[in-house]
Amino acid sequence: MFLKNPKLLLKSSSFRLITWYTIFFILSSLVINIYAYTVISSFIYEQSRKEIEEDIADLAKIYQENGLEALREDVYEDEEESFLIRLIGNNDNPIISRIPKDWSALSIEQLEKSGYPKNKEWKYIKGEENKNEFEITSLSVSDGTTLQLGQKIVEREDLLIRIRKVYMIAIIPIILLGYLGGIFVADRALNPIRQLINTLKSIVASGKIDVRVPVYQTDKLHEELISLFNSMLEKIEALMNGMRNVLDNVAHDLRTPMTRLRGTAEMALQSEQKADVLREALSDCIEESERILIMLNTLMDISEAETGAMKLEPEEMNVAPLIEDIVELYGYTADEKGVSVYTGFPEELYLTADRNWVRQVLANLLDNAIKYTPTGGRIDIEACRREQEVVITVKDTGVGISHEELDKIWERLYRGDKSRSQRGLGLGLSLVNAIVGAHRGYVQVSSEPGAGSVFTVYLPV
Repeated sequence: MFLKNPKLLLKSSSFRLITWYTIFFILSSLVINIYAYTVISSFIYEQSRKEIEEDIADLAKIYQENGLEALREDVYEDEEESFLIRLIGNNDNPIISRIPKDWSALSIEQLEKSGYPKNKEWKYIKGEENKNEFEITSLSVSDGTTLQLGQKIVEREDLLIRIRKVYMIAIIPIILLGYLGGIFVADRALNPIRQLINTLKSIVASGKIDVRVPVYQTDKLHEELISLFNSMLEKIEALMNGMRNVLDNVAHDLRTPMTRLRGTAEMALQSEQKADVLREALSDCIEESERILIMLNTLMDISEAETGAMKLEPEEMNVAPLIEDIVELYGYTADEKGVSVYTGFPEELYLTADRNWVRQVLANLLDNAIKYTPTGGRIDIEACRREQEVVITVKDTGVGISHEELDKIWERLYRGDKSRSQRGLGLGLSLVNAIVGAHRGYVQVSSEPGAGSVFTVYLPV
């Protein structure tokens, strides 16, 4: 595909990453090699000159200690040595002058024309083709004479040329290593992206959202990206499961009210009763429709709360007045049934939460307590703060809940044996649990049949 369309290759992240890594690797290697070559050439120059300086110092010592003949004997002892050695007198006339045989490119005239270096300085002398082929240094002796010692730099330059050639040849494996390193780095860097793409393709192809991207211990950024992606998939899966459960519950529990609604309407249409009877039938239909609408809305609220999609409007509020309002609201119902409601909490009890949903939690718990507490019973509502939580307790002396049903009361549309005689949808406690969970809190219940129940709500401050 890239060969057919080169523009796609240039836009490819892999290609660009490999290219940038290769360029960076080559440039880094060149910088290192240039630095190494500079150090090596400098070392060679220093060593070469150091040897000449040591030799000229030895010759000066021989001349000062043993005289001219001893120096002459030492200079001409090995005429094969490729060093220029001269002893210049006070009148600039050479006393000793030995030019090696292989210095054919340098004549005495050319040497004298170039001038002599000062004491302990170095001077280059050009040879054929105007190249720097020789270098000479001098050392002043105590009697006013000057020793000169020179060497050819061709061998040194040849060595450096060979080193440069080695570096030039080494560029090929450097480029190859840089390219292979770029491929490795690009593969490691883009592998998590490929995993994401493969996972998405799998989801699109199969429609199953339970697949997850494997997390590798590679880069912290990629690891965080994959974790967030997996968290998003879990969130979507939870939302879909919640919707599926809501649809299943609705499909199952709408049959009875819809059948009843249709039966009432059909009977009203088929009968030849008076307007009062028809009006009563319509009233039953409206009541049944309202019941269905409440059930649908409640199921949607529970699903949103459980999946984290519930819209909360948290605010700092005092729970105490809210509890008093709920107790006052349900006080008439409790009085009619002959149930006493007692409260106990401080005047100021603050937390940050959604006021309307907390009101719904308290209303549902108090409504259940009144509904399942017989005449003459008692309900206690208490609230306090424990460390970083506000704890609200609703205790009643009602019929209680069996141990077998304790784990089931939070399920949607579940109604225990003792609750079937009471009107309700079986969604109140499910909604309470979902709302408290959406506030990052939790609900606990303890109950004994015939001894009442205690519901405790824990909400973080």
